[in-house]
Amino acid sequence: MKKFIVIFLLLSIAFTSQAQQYKSHKVVKGENVYRIAKRYNITPEVLYKINPTAKDGIAEGEILAIPITSDEEYNTHVVEEGDTVYSLSKKYNVSTETIYLLNPEANKGINVGQVLNVGKINKETPSVIDDDALVEGKESVIDSLKAVSEDKKIIRFINHKVKRKETLFGIAKYYSITVEDIKKNNKRLYSEQIKKKGLIRIPVYAKSNTSDTPNTAVSSVSTTTKYIIKPKDTKYSIARRHGITVSEFDVLNPGLDPNFPIGTEIVVPSLVFIPFEDYVQPGFELYEVKPKETIYSILGRTKISSDSLFNMNPYLRDGLKAGMVITLPKQDSLSMDRVQGKYVNLQKMLYNFSPKKVAVMLPFCLDTLNLDVREETEEYLKNKQSLRIALDLYSGILIAIDSARVNGITTELSVYDTKNSNNKQYLKKLIEQNDFDETDVVIGPLYQTNAEIVASELKKYDVPIFSPASRKESKLNSNFFQTRPTNLVLQDKLIAFAAKDSIDKNIVIIVQQGKKHEEIKNKLIAKFPNAKIAKIEEGNYLYEVRLAKVLDKNKPNWVFLESNDVAMISNVIPLLNAKSESHKITLFTTDKNNAFDNDNIKNEHLSKLHLHYPSVVKEFDDRGMEKDSEKEITPFEKRYSKEYGVAPGNWAVRGFDIAYDILMRLGTADDLYHSVSLKGKTEYIENKFDYSKKLLGGYYNNEAYLIRFDDDLKLTIIE
Repeated sequence: MKKFIVIFLLLSIAFTSQAQQYKSHKVVKGENVYRIAKRYNITPEVLYKINPTAKDGIAEGEILAIPITSDEEYNTHVVEEGDTVYSLSKKYNVSTETIYLLNPEANKGINVGQVLNVGKINKETPSVIDDDALVEGKESVIDSLKAVSEDKKIIRFINHKVKRKETLFGIAKYYSITVEDIKKNNKRLYSEQIKKKGLIRIPVYAKSNTSDTPNTAVSSVSTTTKYIIKPKDTKYSIARRHGITVSEFDVLNPGLDPNFPIGTEIVVPSLVFIPFEDYVQPGFELYEVKPKETIYSILGRTKISSDSLFNMNPYLRDGLKAGMVITLPKQDSLSMDRVQGKYVNLQKMLYNFSPKKVAVMLPFCLDTLNLDVREETEEYLKNKQSLRIALDLYSGILIAIDSARVNGITTELSVYDTKNSNNKQYLKKLIEQNDFDETDVVIGPLYQTNAEIVASELKKYDVPIFSPASRKESKLNSNFFQTRPTNLVLQDKLIAFAAKDSIDKNIVIIVQQGKKHEEIKNKLIAKFPNAKIAKIEEGNYLYEVRLAKVLDKNKPNWVFLESNDVAMISNVIPLLNAKSESHKITLFTTDKNNAFDNDNIKNEHLSKLHLHYPSVVKEFDDRGMEKDSEKEITPFEKRYSKEYGVAPGNWAVRGFDIAYDILMRLGTADDLYHSVSLKGKTEYIENKFDYSKKLLGGYYNNEAYLIRFDDDLKLTIIE
């Protein structure tokens, strides 16, 4: 029955479309709609539109109608365990560049079960069903197939500089070729519109005995399709969207009612263009490659990563040539500020206002809560730290979603309970039972192990996973975003700050004994080779006489103290404080851990020594230090207090900052990967972000604060 429906569909198409051609495909064992679509370089949606019964499933031997957008077909391969792009290139005798070109998504890695195009199918007489075919009965489908002529031979190219108001349609007509002929030889034009003064290559074909010179507007367009006029459509907007002029539109639609009534069916080219102003997002521009330029020189000049360049311009894997038009970050003052690490206000750059699909995965552990008994719930909340953190994060995320809505960014939110740590089977089942294909981002899970599992499972959909708490990087998953700076980032930030002004300073290094602190000790020695090392006794104890030997009365003494031992810190800091009466001493640490907050450590000493340290967040004072009475309460704090009746804690603020930053990034780019291709800091309440990509693995946040204890027990952010 399905076959006869297909035949009826083919008949309908034959009499209603102009110059549209179709080929038939007989389903073989093991094929599915996605794999067939990949073979013919179309989307599953197109296949379903032409073969609506395929939505109910396809069977071996069934005949499907395939629209001809070109005469090329591709071999497909379902990725198996152990497959790599390199091994597939050897297996199918193609280059790795070809596989990347045919499958741009492979640039971010390939996964088991993924379908890849692995080279063109060489065929002698491909079959088509044209719009003149009269199909009667299922046997007539085969009888009506016509052979397509062999590819025309290109003998040379003409470089055409685009003039004002020119369209691809008009250029194709001028040179007596089709739009598809131009696009096949200028691959960037499959995704962007031509630009005034841009150069495109026009193929010149060898003459053949048969004349196929297009004489009409319809034949100049490679394929056409039907379009229903919608509210707010105009003749100009539709023509521009499809890369033709209004006069060319009129040729395709003679006798159209001049009132342009909504609901009228018209004819348009089937290849939809993205208008220039929609394709080039704020902060980006089109750039024409100069003679002798290389990818290396472009990367050096723009200061972007190779990953970002290829993500913006996938066709570059086919090689860089002079005259190509590629997408690059703008090199104006804003972009230069970003490259130099200055702050960026994403709220002023919003343009993508489509609803954002956000999933939150946190350990709410709802299955263990007895909400009917209030006392039990309160006691559980007191003892379950992960649940308190999850609830705080979630409350901040909700405020962020509401704040983004004020700026025109709406959110479709899904919330999932991840329960315990390291529960792989539960998370896999959770993902299998829900649709994450169109999800823009997942915030969470809280635990590193769970975040890695979710990132691995959702990698096939390329869904970014933002870890809100972990300091560990992902070395396996390219879709993993680490929002919390690592200890290494914190170390590097403080050391770089000190190194900028270390001339004429007496650098002193005091490091706890043991392998755990050996790495930071060696790092400091490498950065400050003339530094003096204070000898630490067994049991991590420093004698005053040892300290006196390394201090200098004639120079400022910059002392690095690296320890997490309360006894050692409570020994060293009083010694330094006493020596500060006769010496100029400034204290530094790359890791201000909980040991520094112990009651045995006097904040007055830290203030007198002007302790410098890196921090993930701005440290709002909660230890009785003198606060700035003029500190303005942020709109977030006001809104949070009004909504929940309490002031927001650190995790609530963090939830807001992470979620709001994500939503603003989604509003200024096509996706989150696109948004981080330009460098620049973003900052909100207590956190700031600037993501970089690891060569192997995911993205990490390389921004943190540098804080100094000043006189009178005040904290000052110095960077």
